[in-house]
Amino acid sequence: MPQLSPAPSGPDPSAPGPASSRLVALDWGTTSARAYLLDTGGTVLDTAPAGRGVLAVTDGLTTAQDRRAAFEEEFERMCGRWLEAHPALPVLASGMVGSTQGWADVPYQRLPQDLEALAGALTAIPTRRGPVHVVPGLLADGELPQVMRGEETQILGLLETAHGDAHTGGRRGTVVVLPGTHTKWVHVEGRRVLDFRTVMTGEVYGLVTRHSILGRLARRPDAPDLEAFDRGVRTSLSADADGGILATLFSARTLPLTGRLAAEQVDDYISGLMIGAEVASWARDRPASGGSPGAGPAEVLLCGEPELCRRYQRTLHQLGVDAPVVGGDVVTHGLRSIALAAGLLDAPTEGTA
Repeated sequence: MPQLSPAPSGPDPSAPGPASSRLVALDWGTTSARAYLLDTGGTVLDTAPAGRGVLAVTDGLTTAQDRRAAFEEEFERMCGRWLEAHPALPVLASGMVGSTQGWADVPYQRLPQDLEALAGALTAIPTRRGPVHVVPGLLADGELPQVMRGEETQILGLLETAHGDAHTGGRRGTVVVLPGTHTKWVHVEGRRVLDFRTVMTGEVYGLVTRHSILGRLARRPDAPDLEAFDRGVRTSLSADADGGILATLFSARTLPLTGRLAAEQVDDYISGLMIGAEVASWARDRPASGGSPGAGPAEVLLCGEPELCRRYQRTLHQLGVDAPVVGGDVVTHGLRSIALAAGLLDAPTEGTA
């Protein structure tokens, strides 16, 4: 471990005491960074001011040396106060900070992959405060490779939140759905990731509604119109959708033109078309993504922004699939579990959690 530089000032009297502070956990993504101070049991003792994501930290920087210096400066801004007070605290990070555009290029781990075993593949980045350990992402190799960074930690924390310490997941494992800009559908058995797919529904929705002809007849609604959303879902699940989403999307123009869809309903209708098409695709491929004919369905869990999760939940319900939404600090739970498995954090004893 590198020698720590002398602290420029004394311990911060407002920082949690050394008897409780055990881990600095970093969720460092493309557009934002969040830092947490955890105790042994994973309780969040303190949070840092929101940090800059990978894109902002590296904006305009052309050399690896400059990027490393910028990341260390941002890390110091977020976590320096804690590490001045408690210099021996381990630090564990996940997300795009471990990408080729990040602080260090952390190699992907190939599927199938036990999530807790990621603890054996951490990359340590030296800093003046000591090493920052970074969790690797996952690679599903094949003709069309799939990758994730950060979601693997989120999934581990989600499974622990949903199942506790039991390494189970229903009759046919678990399908974890993480709605967002690039939605992930992940097939898990126990804590082992078997396969996943990435669907760009969120990003394409933004492009279609803001930068295509389909948005010309739309007006932004004052509130979500779930009736219009459900109509879009039904269309994508119907025989009219046999040509796929590219064949049904134009109805978001023709229906308003013919007076069959209000301008305020267009965006939610498009949302329903796209999420409906995404879920319909998963349902068609379901035997390969968690479940097989005659063996009973996989458990489906949702995690993400609540309003977006509810849309996926409504869509899955139309196919007869119950999909509870798992909330809470799933990333911090996942980072704590990996820290325990890596020996960065001691297991709590009675009275310390």
